[in-house]
Amino acid sequence: MNSYNPFSLKDKSVLITGGSSGIGLGTSERFLLEGAKLVIVDIQPPPQSILDNGAIYLEVDISQREEILNAFQTAEDIHGKLDVIIHNAGKPGRGTHITESEEAVLDKLVALNFYGTYYILKYGPGHMNDGGSIITTASVAGLQQNEGFFDYSATKAATISMTKTAAVELGMRGIRCNSVAPGPVKTPMLPPGHILNTLAKQLSTLGRIAEVDDLVGVYHFLASEQSRYITGQTIVVDGGRLTGYRNEVLARLVD
Repeated sequence: MNSYNPFSLKDKSVLITGGSSGIGLGTSERFLLEGAKLVIVDIQPPPQSILDNGAIYLEVDISQREEILNAFQTAEDIHGKLDVIIHNAGKPGRGTHITESEEAVLDKLVALNFYGTYYILKYGPGHMNDGGSIITTASVAGLQQNEGFFDYSATKAATISMTKTAAVELGMRGIRCNSVAPGPVKTPMLPPGHILNTLAKQLSTLGRIAEVDDLVGVYHFLASEQSRYITGQTIVVDGGRLTGYRNEVLARLVD
């Protein structure tokens, strides 16, 4: 019997930014379960169970270039050149109109969401094997603009754009670059009382907000050999939110 498993992550060297909570933590758990050699980069440590299962934790602020450079070199020193980079670290915006926004707040968001992505895509490939996979976490906010989301939307649109450019530039090395664009997800970034928890149930065609487990399989697929001919794509995981709205939802908008 042929034992080849095209979805296998066993012994793949993987670095995940933002891997200590939310989507990143769920992905870290899956990759460890599948036998990956994992380095988690975050400003806070993951649960002890993750470390007990073999993950290496590096405390890193991805908005700082030197810290990112050191993290990539350390990961390579520990596990060899990387097969997979998952860039999940990021933060939400302030939720204000452009005309009411503060430049100092925007600077901090751009430092993390924009420059963090830039540093990953600029320096990561130099620490990767040919034929690897880079996966960035974008958002449906990078594809659809809503009131009060200008800053977050702009940085996530930039994530999508930079990832597509990296796909073009790294294609001859066989390095695939794709983005995952979630809709609202139950994570610490989205507290229980946030309006998106309710809106997700109404606006998604599946009628519920996403759980972290709804996302991790997409990262698994994009990291595996089974996705070897997919690059430059943005995979939307939003329960059909951007597809359209049911009549009962549209009826609520009619006076």
